[in-house]
Amino acid sequence: MRKINVKQHEPKMTLQFKLAIMFFLVMLVSALISIVALLMIFRPIMKENAENQLTAFAASAQTLENSGYSYDEVISILNTGAYDITRLKAADDLLVKYKNKIDKDGAVVITGGIVPNSDLFTKVGGKYIRVNNFSSENVYWVVSFVTIVAFIVCILIGTVITTFVGRAILQPIHDLSRATSEVARGNFSVRVEEGSTNEYGTLQKNFNKMAQELSGIETLRGDFISNVSHEFKTPLASIQGFAKLLQDDSLSREDRQEYTQIIIDETSRLSKLSSNILNLTKLENQTTIGKRTRFPIDEQIRKIILMLEPEWSKKNIDMDVDLEGIFYVGNEELMGQIWQNIINNAIKFTPEGGEIKVKLFRSGTGIVAKISDNGPSIPAEKKDKIFEKFYQGDRSRATEGNGLGLALVKRIVDLCNGDVYVDNLFEGGVCFTVELPVQAEELK
Repeated sequence: MRKINVKQHEPKMTLQFKLAIMFFLVMLVSALISIVALLMIFRPIMKENAENQLTAFAASAQTLENSGYSYDEVISILNTGAYDITRLKAADDLLVKYKNKIDKDGAVVITGGIVPNSDLFTKVGGKYIRVNNFSSENVYWVVSFVTIVAFIVCILIGTVITTFVGRAILQPIHDLSRATSEVARGNFSVRVEEGSTNEYGTLQKNFNKMAQELSGIETLRGDFISNVSHEFKTPLASIQGFAKLLQDDSLSREDRQEYTQIIIDETSRLSKLSSNILNLTKLENQTTIGKRTRFPIDEQIRKIILMLEPEWSKKNIDMDVDLEGIFYVGNEELMGQIWQNIINNAIKFTPEGGEIKVKLFRSGTGIVAKISDNGPSIPAEKKDKIFEKFYQGDRSRATEGNGLGLALVKRIVDLCNGDVYVDNLFEGGVCFTVELPVQAEELK
């Protein structure tokens, strides 16, 4: 039985609300700690003052009583509003508890509580009374009450301010969250407004770069699939068509041989395309050049020129070769692909009876190879794109191939920490330049 997980929609708590709650709790705890600390510090002083006030009250009451004042007169004189005066009845528990001590000492002062709350038990005019100094007009009570209220008000005001300020601070995160949701839906054109150079600004800038890169990758992916499909579809359709024609028993020997050769050529084209795609995919996942050996780079170029001799001889191309003897430390197999692709590219686009120049020499910065032809020029706005996969924007230079050879060259040169670029020649044609850095092993 398949188990279905049902997600419960819990109420969402925004980061802004969490920030306000966090501030409230932090302030509340801080206030409580501060109040407790203040009470711990000032409690002894407050207790002493409260007890002294009540002791002075008892002394004043005794003095007035000795001067002949009645109970009501004494209470009227001493009841200033700073005290709560209560007459105790005979059955009152407090009177029962402290009566003997009152009769003996004349007065009893009892203090308790975190905020000192003192009670005076004494006898005036033969009547027992209780005097409490924690009345609404008592200075210590007022100060304590104001302090607590002030803390609470500060906490509430701080929480409200934090809510609004937090909203402004967290707005860039909200914008990024919405933009991220758009990217998750496949909308790579979304951008966020870049702010200052603080953490938010850096995050916004990095997000925009990410979205731009993803947009480029998506475009390349679409182009790659489209081009690969096209490149495979064309030879496959040709093979299928001519294979069907070969089934015709009335074909002449010459036509049969021609169709067979076309099928062989298209099969070779497919094989080369598959090989180039695999090689490029492998190289794109490499971060190093691989196995390195020391070999004469000039001899490598000569062998490749000789290997391609049937191609350039068939078009009566004049090869002007000027190679300086140079040893290079690198991956010999990958380096061979550079020269083979560039020279083969030059042969394809050099007209009948044209000329190709191959030059190798040392420069102040490293090793330089120049391979030029007198074929059609490349538009300036498209020169940087010819090293992209499957790019064949200039139809005059795209009569053959699949647009992967120069992409392979570019990737290999990048792995060698070198540079490759193309220039149109003033007299006509193009020149591919490969620059490789000099390494210590090559100087031996």
